[in-house]
Amino acid sequence: MPAHEHHRAAAAVVFALLPLIAYANEPSLEILPMGETQEKPIGFSILLTCKPKVDDVKLIKDMQWLDPQNRVIESLKLVVLPIESTGTGHTKPPMYTELHQDNSLSLFFNSLEEEQAGKYTCKANYANSILLEKSVTIDSIVAITWDDAPLNQYPILGEDFAIQCKVRARPSPAVDWLFNGELIKTNDRYIVDTYALKIKNVQESDDGVYTCRASVLTTGEMKERFIRVEVHIRPTVEEISEPVNIVEGEGAVITCKAHGKPLPKITWVKTLTHQDLSTADGFEVNSNTGVLTIKNVNREDAGEYQCTATNNAGSARTNIMVNVIVKPKIMELLNATVVQGEQASLTCKAFGRPPPKVTFRKHTSDKAYTIGAQIDDDRIIVSNKPNDNTGETIGTLTIDEVLRKDDGLYECIASNTGGDARKNGHLMVEFPPSFESMPNKTVWSWDQKPVNISCIAESIPNATIRWTSHGDRKIDNDEWIKQIGNGPFSTLTVYPLDRRYYTTYKCIASNKHGTRDYSIELREAMKPGEVMQSKMEEITATTIRFSVLPPSTDPELPVQLIVVQYKEDRETWSQARNKTWSINSAYWLENLKPQTAYEFRFAAMNKVGMGNWGANYREVTPGRTQPNEPKILMSPTTDEYDVSMYNNQYELSWLAPADNGEPIDMYQIKYCQIKRVSGNWEVLEDTCRTVDVKTQARLRHWLKNLISDTFYKVELRAHNAMGFSKPGSAKFKTARGMDTTVVHHQGPLISSAAIIGIVIAVLFIIIIVIDVICCCAHKTGIIYYVCERSRRKPVDEEDAKLGSLYGWRFPLPYCDQKMANVAGVTAIQDTGSGKNTIRLVKHTAIDEKEPLKEEKKITPIIDSGLRRETSITFDGKRSVSKTGFVGKDSAV
Repeated sequence: MPAHEHHRAAAAVVFALLPLIAYANEPSLEILPMGETQEKPIGFSILLTCKPKVDDVKLIKDMQWLDPQNRVIESLKLVVLPIESTGTGHTKPPMYTELHQDNSLSLFFNSLEEEQAGKYTCKANYANSILLEKSVTIDSIVAITWDDAPLNQYPILGEDFAIQCKVRARPSPAVDWLFNGELIKTNDRYIVDTYALKIKNVQESDDGVYTCRASVLTTGEMKERFIRVEVHIRPTVEEISEPVNIVEGEGAVITCKAHGKPLPKITWVKTLTHQDLSTADGFEVNSNTGVLTIKNVNREDAGEYQCTATNNAGSARTNIMVNVIVKPKIMELLNATVVQGEQASLTCKAFGRPPPKVTFRKHTSDKAYTIGAQIDDDRIIVSNKPNDNTGETIGTLTIDEVLRKDDGLYECIASNTGGDARKNGHLMVEFPPSFESMPNKTVWSWDQKPVNISCIAESIPNATIRWTSHGDRKIDNDEWIKQIGNGPFSTLTVYPLDRRYYTTYKCIASNKHGTRDYSIELREAMKPGEVMQSKMEEITATTIRFSVLPPSTDPELPVQLIVVQYKEDRETWSQARNKTWSINSAYWLENLKPQTAYEFRFAAMNKVGMGNWGANYREVTPGRTQPNEPKILMSPTTDEYDVSMYNNQYELSWLAPADNGEPIDMYQIKYCQIKRVSGNWEVLEDTCRTVDVKTQARLRHWLKNLISDTFYKVELRAHNAMGFSKPGSAKFKTARGMDTTVVHHQGPLISSAAIIGIVIAVLFIIIIVIDVICCCAHKTGIIYYVCERSRRKPVDEEDAKLGSLYGWRFPLPYCDQKMANVAGVTAIQDTGSGKNTIRLVKHTAIDEKEPLKEEKKITPIIDSGLRRETSITFDGKRSVSKTGFVGKDSAV
């Protein structure tokens, strides 16, 4: 190796060993972690260690850490801790030191705070002569922190508002804003400030969620704060310009309508007293709806009330005037009396707030009178005089030239907005006597029958009545004329012994307003005259119909009945038969003999009696022949044909015709389909069917199996021994569509005997069921008795004699200790002697009050549960019976 290369290598080694030489020669301090400036986040724990770099660490003394204010930071051992912090989990000071065995000194930060940032110095004394010192600067890093950024903020509509978002960080953050995902920039409405977003003239559309976004560019940290903005609206209250009317004595509700956001709360006060009505007696306030309820209104509740609406945005108020309506009350209504033709008036005084309107209504009318003259009767005028100060109204009903019809009850009606009051008063119209209710002017009598002549005189005041006869002749001294009552109702009873009493009687009525009279004629009533005319209208072999012209009579004594008397030529009138008809009825005679001459005579009858016979008539009945043509009954919907309710059947009904001397024994019905051809009806002969109804009593028949929506022609003929009548005919049409109606039956579905048999069988079954239930549940009944009889063993003659007394075989407890009376023998239990014996008492008479003739004692059966022999003495004989017992106290 050349020399110059050796020199170069030696120099490199020297330069490499220079730091080691310097370290060995120059003591110093080292702070770990290394770095003159260290950035640490707030809230984190930090450890700084000051380590001596000397040859002998034992020579290091007085090592300590100084804070940025050059104050010595004490070690943990020298820090005085609170008593409660001792023990497990004790709290440590925010900052302290700790010396290690290698003489290194550590500086502990429990949780780095922002104010702890600064320059920290570590000092030590080496070998009592060298002062060592090393410093480190701690810069605190503050994470993004929201100092003043409420999550909910409430601007007011129409005002400027700044959405607060005060954020803190180190290094200082940058802040921007987003709304609905879009970045907000400063413009005419928005101003992006350091700590807020200012909105000019806030609108409801500004409602929503805003994003406040903070970021630190140097650290890359970013946070977002979502702020909900709700635009509030100041309250407004609807003005009530008109006073509110409430009614005294009732409950009232007053509503204050307010608007705002959020919904405002409502308070009510009375302006005069400023009292909060939500706590006042008799009032209720709903703060949400604004309803003020007054429970029982009185007059003191009138006045001004103030309604105030309040929310977070402000308040608004309005004043409401309240009037208390006092219901009307009628203070006075006096009855009035006036003479017909004069002026009448009724006065009604009423009170209320406001003063009521007063009108009247007559009880016979549904409508009340109007104020002023009435349109339909200008005689009647209603007037009012209200007084606002006193609250009184005087109403007057005036009637000019009052009439009788104006008399009666009148109702005074006082009304205001609170309601109405009513009271009745009477207007009496006095007038002279009147006979308007008299029914007639003629009274009838005959055959000296007594008659009552009545007179009714209407008047106010009541009239007195006296009577005179023709020529104003007094009747007081006539014993055959009696007056009953002298007003306003009077009856004159007349016994017309001769024609003098058939005259005119005058009823004279008087009161203080005048005298009036009314004439009534008593006339003698007569029987009707002879019948003026009789004429035969229709005749058959057995019937005849007449037209009769009755005699003329007074309208008040009309003919009521027509009587006919008829006989055969060979008979006398004493053998004649009679028939009576009501006037103007059908004058039919039936059941005559064919080919027979008859004489007829007629008489008329009214309430007096029957007139003389007259209008004689003779007629010979024709010979026997076939019946007359039957008349088919229809309820046509058109002029030509009837319409059936059903699509496949039709009910044919008819009137029975005259049989003309031989009884009708059957009806024949023929019906065919028809159709209209060129305006005429054509019969479809191949569709014709014939039905015989073989009974005279039947006057209807169902035609079945018809075709729907089809026209039919039906012919009906009656038959007797002489043959068939001429046919009566009609047309009908069936209904359309499917017929769901059950086909009608011609006769009963089941006979009466069958129905009775079914009823008896059902009753028999019910009786058997009841007896079975009694047998099973109550051990009684016919079945139970038969079963018990079949179980018994044969007994001897004496047992047979006791057959009617089989009940004695059972112990008394079974009989419920009651007396048994069977076949005239009474059993009585005797326990008086201490022994349980039975006495049989035989009766000799039905009446239990008669003395007993025989009395025997029977030793009772004592049930031991075993079959045993029982000894019974009866009528001096001894009978032995063996009876089996199932168990104790058992009767079986």
